[in-house]
Amino acid sequence: MMSRVEQYLAHRRSLGSPLRTSAYLLQAFARFADEHAPDQPLSCLLAMRWIDSHTRDMRVTRNNRVSAVRGFARFCQAIDGRSEVPPLALLSPKPKRKAPHIFSDSQVRRLMQRTRHLRSSSAQLRRMTMETVIGLLACTGLRIGEALRLRCQDFDARAGMIHVSRTKYSPERDLPLHPSTVRALQRYQKARWQQYPAGEHFFVGPLGKALTVGTARHSFGCVARGLKVNGARKRPRMHDLRHSFATKLVARWSHQSAPVEHRLLLLSRYLGHHHFSDTYWYLEPDRAALQSAAASFHRHYRSTGAPR
Repeated sequence: MMSRVEQYLAHRRSLGSPLRTSAYLLQAFARFADEHAPDQPLSCLLAMRWIDSHTRDMRVTRNNRVSAVRGFARFCQAIDGRSEVPPLALLSPKPKRKAPHIFSDSQVRRLMQRTRHLRSSSAQLRRMTMETVIGLLACTGLRIGEALRLRCQDFDARAGMIHVSRTKYSPERDLPLHPSTVRALQRYQKARWQQYPAGEHFFVGPLGKALTVGTARHSFGCVARGLKVNGARKRPRMHDLRHSFATKLVARWSHQSAPVEHRLLLLSRYLGHHHFSDTYWYLEPDRAALQSAAASFHRHYRSTGAPR
């Protein structure tokens, strides 16, 4: 089973999936299978024995185990017809998504102003880096991971575009930028090159190394402290800037007479969603303001059939 798992992981990674969590889980499953059912095909009973052997795991971890084994089982079934795919019903209901915090324009400006008071003894560019990162997330809706993976060659100031590389969750795409955003990125790029002329990553942290998500979130927590929250969490997150970008756009479109369906489809592509239905989540935070857009979206979604 371990040999089959390594074959599956190599196949999926060749298609661009990192599968870090799944690799850990499937290797654990393979060790369990090779110990308790050596040289036997993958069966639902074997999978259930392994899943239920970790009774102390929380529900989301159990779901991760079920999902990982189901994907691996489909691969095995194509090679060995005796393999069984555990049923989808084994997955526990997903926990209800918590409402995000929607940043007002004044709150975004306040966040960016507060970055100028960050301590920067270990990173001279820390203040300007965080101000630029927050501004970019607020006006493009990028995921924080996508922003921090940007490389210097991904920013084309002349064309006013940034290139976002393909990931497991999103296809690659080229995003047009507002001229004010282009100018802000140019200012940061000039300061970054003066301070750290080497390196490929656009946003850098201490010693010119790529800025990590953990470091960015810590700095964001400092500047977001004390903000009045309108979501379900105690503190706003960087990812809420993405929600705010999309929600405010849809709210603006919902009050216009022009059809909103084609704009929602473009927004789905701009945000890097694999499925058109994923964009529906951005219509939920303010149901009163977005009711007409949600109804229009739902009609269009039903008319197009399966998610795209």
